Amino acid sequence: MPYIVTLKFKSGGPRVTGTWDDEDPADRRFRSWVGLYGSDTTTVITLTEQTPDGGERLIRRWPEQEA
Repeated sequence: MPYIVTLKFKSGGPRVTGTWDDEDPADRRFRSWVGLYGSDTTTVITLTEQTPDGGERLIRRWPEQEA
């Protein structure tokens, strides 16, 4: 299933997405975007996997959600 990395600059604002067939390159892009944009307090970066039913399963999120 495809892996999707999403970079949202602010809630309701613009976003950038990328899709990969393998988790490794998607994870590298996720980590790259965290390094480039993660210090901005309004930025949210996610790595998800598309599920067979068309939904998404969250793998990683930056910043991490508090429990």
